[in-house]
Amino acid sequence: MTRQKLVRSPTTVSRSAPRRYTLFGLLILCASQGQAAEPDAAQVAAALQELLVKAVAIGESSVVAITRVRKDAQDPAVAMRFPFGAARESLDPTSPDFVPSDFGAGVIVDENGLILTTLDVLGDVSTSSYYVWQQKRPFVATIVATAPWYDLAVLKIEGDSFTPIKFGDAASIRKGQIVAALGNPSAIARDGNASASWGIVSNLTRRAPPTPSRSTEPLGRETLHHYGTLLQIDATLDFGYSGGALLNLDGEMIGLATSYTASVNAETAVGLAIPVDEDFRRIVDALKSGKTPEFGFLGVGPETLNVALRQQGFHGARLVSVMDGTPAARAGLQPDDIVTHIGGKPVFDEGDLFWRIGVLSPDTTTQLRIVRGNITNPDAAAIEIPVTVSKKYVNTARKAVVTAVAPTWRGLVIDYATASPAFAQPVERPPADSLYVVEVVQDSPAWRAGIRSGDFVTHVGDSKVTTPTEFAESIRAASGDVTLHVTTNGMDITQRTVSP
Repeated sequence: MTRQKLVRSPTTVSRSAPRRYTLFGLLILCASQGQAAEPDAAQVAAALQELLVKAVAIGESSVVAITRVRKDAQDPAVAMRFPFGAARESLDPTSPDFVPSDFGAGVIVDENGLILTTLDVLGDVSTSSYYVWQQKRPFVATIVATAPWYDLAVLKIEGDSFTPIKFGDAASIRKGQIVAALGNPSAIARDGNASASWGIVSNLTRRAPPTPSRSTEPLGRETLHHYGTLLQIDATLDFGYSGGALLNLDGEMIGLATSYTASVNAETAVGLAIPVDEDFRRIVDALKSGKTPEFGFLGVGPETLNVALRQQGFHGARLVSVMDGTPAARAGLQPDDIVTHIGGKPVFDEGDLFWRIGVLSPDTTTQLRIVRGNITNPDAAAIEIPVTVSKKYVNTARKAVVTAVAPTWRGLVIDYATASPAFAQPVERPPADSLYVVEVVQDSPAWRAGIRSGDFVTHVGDSKVTTPTEFAESIRAASGDVTLHVTTNGMDITQRTVSP
């Protein structure tokens, strides 16, 4: 670990100037096209209009309308309850005359028909069917995978030669940047021709309002976006915009619109979007492959600094507790340490800490900057500590949907101990430096050895294993009997011999 002089609040981070996304940029554009050095208002408006028209034209072929219907609504027995002869036809979501009561939008992310949307558009996946309209063409859609902790989902429609949306980079976004939104407001774009809106970026790193009625997390934090990931724009994005594209003036998607309300009691959505950045791309890639993405876990109980310290300009999250055997403990973090930066990015409160760690992929090593001791001491030094995160247990009311088959070894499916439901309990947690047995295929070699779902593996032979990667390396060359050290409570260890 290294030490450096403590600095209070971070200075503004410099970023590269955006390309022609402000009215000042439009003036330069007009001048470069041989117009007067001081164009009149009509010229400026025409230049802005042309940029917006081009951006919408680029993005609209990749934005679709999504309809959600109850599965039993298409049952002939249910249709017969409706009056008049057209009732049965009115229940056909592929009909141009069908008017849905549940709707949203999505963006094509693969030429073979993969569609990205927000999870809230899908509603109850166990009772719903989905239909997609793209440029007046109707399709039946199936779920590929969902990510409840990031509020994303990927659907599949049959076909090819679709036009994928082009991703931009939200890391370069600044307040005031002009953007266009494409979606399906009030189901008005249900034929698959996206409706457009426009505005400016109002703010960055906004937090979604809590959803206490649905969340199992503290303070109604159902998703990672409740910790401050979202873009805000000044245009109100009605609920049908959810899952639609937020575009820059190059027609690139820099955000995926959401339908979060401004507050718990609000009846309308606000202009919020999930930014398209490196983390977003990682999560979308996992969903496209049929997997639910994984999120980072540190193993600390943090709290926000008190008001007096924050008023003096100090920032960070104080560690109230450090869990034994977790990445935090292995890295040497201690109670009362104050985490001020993660991966070079400032941490202002406990929410920032959960966000910066949670968005990481397990096994990722990041740099923590901490202050150990009195943060108000002018001579206090910041300590740089590398830490490799494990995997978070995603404790959401909406359970993930996956279609990819989990890899097994002799009938055994394993994961990080910190990703187990048992580890989320406040007492009697299993050992964090072990592996969680997610599933054991019945009558498989692992089953016959007496290993069951909910067990924990601490060793392969004499080798300690704490990550799935270490487990895979330990059994890679195994061809005969393999001895696993197994526990159910973290104390009583038994040896189980797993034969081929």
